[in-house]
Amino acid sequence: MQSAFRPAFAFFPLRLRTVSAHFFTTSRTPRLPRFFASMAAHATVNTSARLQALRELMEKPEYNVQAVVVPTEDQRKYLVSEAASGCAYFLQAEKQLDHNWTLMKQGLPNVPTWQEFLSKNLDSHTRIGVDPTLIAAADAEVIQKALEPKQSELVSLPKNLVDLVWSDRPSRPANTVSPLEVKFSGKSHTAKLELLREELKKKGARATVVNMLDEVAWLFNLRGSDIDFNPVFFAYGLIDAEKTLLFVNESQFDESVRNHLGSEIEVHPYDTFFAYLTHLGAELKQSKDNVLISDKASLAVADAIGKACLRVEKDNVIVARSPVTDLKAIKNDVEVEGFRQSHVRDGAALVRYFAWLEEQLDGGAVLNESQAADQLEKYRSENDLFKGLSFPTISATGPNGGMSASYLWASAVIDLSPMHIAIIHYQPDRDDCAVVKKEQIYLCDSGAQYLDGTTDVTRTYVRELS
Repeated sequence: MQSAFRPAFAFFPLRLRTVSAHFFTTSRTPRLPRFFASMAAHATVNTSARLQALRELMEKPEYNVQAVVVPTEDQRKYLVSEAASGCAYFLQAEKQLDHNWTLMKQGLPNVPTWQEFLSKNLDSHTRIGVDPTLIAAADAEVIQKALEPKQSELVSLPKNLVDLVWSDRPSRPANTVSPLEVKFSGKSHTAKLELLREELKKKGARATVVNMLDEVAWLFNLRGSDIDFNPVFFAYGLIDAEKTLLFVNESQFDESVRNHLGSEIEVHPYDTFFAYLTHLGAELKQSKDNVLISDKASLAVADAIGKACLRVEKDNVIVARSPVTDLKAIKNDVEVEGFRQSHVRDGAALVRYFAWLEEQLDGGAVLNESQAADQLEKYRSENDLFKGLSFPTISATGPNGGMSASYLWASAVIDLSPMHIAIIHYQPDRDDCAVVKKEQIYLCDSGAQYLDGTTDVTRTYVRELS
């Protein structure tokens, strides 16, 4: 599976009795969808059985690893706590981690990174397993280099061990994919592909792999909803001088997508991508043509194309910044106007919302933070171009509102302890959240996805503080 975000890592040593599992997180986690920590009280889950099952797999001859690195949120959430919301912040993690775990607060003085921890604390000749589809080849290179003094190695596992012990694991999302009209994109996908091929010629490459989900969606003018709060879908693109291939579950398509792509684009099953890439790597090696892979490509992509690690030079493999990244960053006039119009529309919804909120509070209505957020989403959803929220709405009143503001600003208007300030992004729990009161500060940080733009707006509502 492709991984869009990697805010923290979990690391599992094999020796259960002598070493606890270590959860690595950072106080500087980017504010990205799916990593907003919920402030509701959650019971700690005993993870002993899950970790024991994982360690038993690690000892099997077909894997034979002494440690496993888990870089993605879903697997960490299963292993750490069913109620965890990413554990992106120290206090939330401390509440949810059970006795099996040691929290490593990266970014604080004298706290090692997980790479430093691996190289310093593991024995010599240690095999460290990782799912190669879930870690960047560049990260793998850093780890491998750090392990060399102890003659240890990073091992690409043929299967994800956490998934093997996760009996009730949900299936990968496969939601409907739809075409994005040129009136919103400003440029057809065929024109974008022509520009990409021109860039490949400049770099001396015959082919390139497009592995970032947002780049696939942009390049093919397609939109999906496989990742919460993001208009993307699971897919890979492979573009060479003559052919364009899209690897995706075609069951997510309808006739409009097939007509949009046309006959020039070959659609292949998502699960056949790595086999095809291995074949392409062998073909290019024979022809001595160059292939360009992104410096953000996964270790699995690098392995399949024939470049087991970025530091191992291959004459026909170019590792560079993805040309799609730069093409996507240059916005055309239609896109720029879409940004403006989406914010105008979004602003109108916010004005309606705050007018409604003030009227409700003045009338004595009892509204909690979650109900308020629902009303804002309702106003946004009434627009035809609305495709969903861009992140969970931070609807926060009183002390909760202060938790979502910066320390200096919040301390000037409300008495907040450092303990509360440490958790930056508050998300109300539908069943247990505060009532919005007009004599308290109210902060609303919210955004939406529209066909022509994405918004992220923070507004603070202050009347007479008690």
